[in-house]
Amino acid sequence: MKAGETTLKGLLQGERQYLVPLYQRRYSWKRRHLEQLWNDLLSLGDADLPVTHFLGSVVLAPNPANTPAGVQSWLVVDGQQRLTSLSILLCAIRDHVRDTDPEAATRIDDLYLLNKWAKGLSKYTLLPTQADREAWISLVERKADAGGDDAIGVAYRYFLGALAAGDDGQPFDLERLEQAIVARLSIVEIAAHADDNVYRIFESLNHTGRRLTQADLLRNYLFMRLPTRDEHVYQHQWVPLQELLNDDELTQLVWLDLVLRGDDRATQESTYQAQQQRLMHVSDEAGIEAWVEELHRRARLYSRILRPELEKDMVLRHALDRLRRWGAAVVEPIALLVMLAHEHGRLTVAEAAASLRVVESYLVRRMIAGIPTNNTNRLLMSIVKELGDTAPTAAEITRLLSGPRRRFPTDQLIREAVLANPFYWNGRGPQRTYVLRCIEEAYEHGEPLDFAKSKLTIEHVLPQSATPEWLEMLAADAPGEPPEELHGSLVHTLGNLSLTAYNGKLANDSFAVKKKILADSGLAMNRAIADADQWARTQIHQRGREMADKIVQIWPGPDHSAVAEPIKPQWALMTSVLASIPAGRWTSYSDVAAVIGSHQVPVGTRLATVSVPNAHRVLKLNGAVSAEFRWPDPQRKDDPRAVLESEGVVFNAQGRAGKAQRMTASDLAKAIGIGLDGDGDAIPLDDTE
Repeated sequence: MKAGETTLKGLLQGERQYLVPLYQRRYSWKRRHLEQLWNDLLSLGDADLPVTHFLGSVVLAPNPANTPAGVQSWLVVDGQQRLTSLSILLCAIRDHVRDTDPEAATRIDDLYLLNKWAKGLSKYTLLPTQADREAWISLVERKADAGGDDAIGVAYRYFLGALAAGDDGQPFDLERLEQAIVARLSIVEIAAHADDNVYRIFESLNHTGRRLTQADLLRNYLFMRLPTRDEHVYQHQWVPLQELLNDDELTQLVWLDLVLRGDDRATQESTYQAQQQRLMHVSDEAGIEAWVEELHRRARLYSRILRPELEKDMVLRHALDRLRRWGAAVVEPIALLVMLAHEHGRLTVAEAAASLRVVESYLVRRMIAGIPTNNTNRLLMSIVKELGDTAPTAAEITRLLSGPRRRFPTDQLIREAVLANPFYWNGRGPQRTYVLRCIEEAYEHGEPLDFAKSKLTIEHVLPQSATPEWLEMLAADAPGEPPEELHGSLVHTLGNLSLTAYNGKLANDSFAVKKKILADSGLAMNRAIADADQWARTQIHQRGREMADKIVQIWPGPDHSAVAEPIKPQWALMTSVLASIPAGRWTSYSDVAAVIGSHQVPVGTRLATVSVPNAHRVLKLNGAVSAEFRWPDPQRKDDPRAVLESEGVVFNAQGRAGKAQRMTASDLAKAIGIGLDGDGDAIPLDDTE
């Protein structure tokens, strides 16, 4: 076999075809794999240095059916999941720019997806195994049924939604992104000989060991730089360091070291390369040894961030434990900076704890306000750089987080978001439970509940599936408003949610039945609900306002310089939601509005004026095409019903789409990565496999 380093451009350009053989499994990447690839590519696109990201190896073998003439075909022995994912992403970019830059779309087809002059199946640069072939060809050929419910369709819709949503509402630099995909992903191409046993190669590749981490590579480099001090440094610094942190944590610490030294563009994939370039300027063994000693000191502090029980001071331990319970790695750069400042005597225990609480407040408030998290990591890394040599006090961190484009939600925004946003679909399950727990703790019980031992889940007081009795109560409280739409706008808001150990018992029961159970609860928030005579919009909004009062006290907000922007519909989220609707399915304006925390009227107005994916798949709640529907492109005159029928949607004699093909608000939420396990235990969608 021959091996060499190449790029995706090197693989795909030219008259070649990559055929996935029958013994390969179907394409099976899940959302977590797609998100990781997408984030890696965005990091590569952001990096100023010409860094590359090692994607892995692709093992190829010549197709025995090759002839001297025509397209040369290669069997993909290993690497088909990565190759297919990247090809799907190129399809998504092509379709994203087709209307605005048709030349770019054609170029992507000709360079990466098609063998322009070939005939039959030979025209496709990638040809998946038979089980995936129809879905892939539909995608490349842009057929009406492209982007269905299969894994290829799911991946395509994920990438299309990510492209349409943009970077914090701003469009991506697509030329730079394309270059990151085709030129900055390093791939090892391993070409087998025609006489090699291809299946045996495939078998052996599936028993290979774990590849070296960035920390492994750096360790090897360091000890090559310590020819006389290697034994001493290894025994007294490196071994104790490895006892503090596992391999993944050590890799993260090596990256954090770069961030704390002011490199806010450092990517985890280029950690070794960046550290090696920096350490090349260290001329002697003493300098290398000093750096390892400093890394060991930082490891001791980092281990306390990961495991707060190791922190001896109770005040600091409590602040660290709150961050751990929130469960977001984005806090690690600034948390480590605060811990270092305390270690060096620049912050007292109380000051360090206060600084950590500001970071917590920033994250919790953004989650409640429904602000996307895709750039939070970069924001907090930039704060570390801006602080420089300034002590990271609570006041200084608050000042920086209150600046332009930092989007630290004000008290006003929090109060509006609590009433309008579907809190149940914000953040992750443990984070939602954490917010409710903190609100409950704010009641200051004489005998606090032991949350660690209790089996509490999130309860919808107004149930997710409303019975006629519940709809009647809603209608009586708000005459003239459709109760089904009112239910959708209220059911997932914070004012309707509580914690209980009796979730299964409460279910969809009437409010009268629920009142009796909640009245005996050990939680003050539940006993307050039981005091209400009924449970409709008036009561849910009143409770929401009371909870907002507690939130702004528990989690302090920005300083006076922050912009008090009013809450507005989350159009980037809506774009992702619509992109997730497969061919052959439809949803309603009310369902979309429920997911993004808006009303169906502005949703309809937006769809009629701005080009977003799959706008024609949004119908009235009864399945009819809205009489007000308009294509954003005034030149487009085709009938949306005819388009839907060509995609597989079935309409009845009254012109209404079948209910079985409708995606409800819950379906849409799951499609964009919010998987719900029961009524309150949130799990990543991919973990249900």
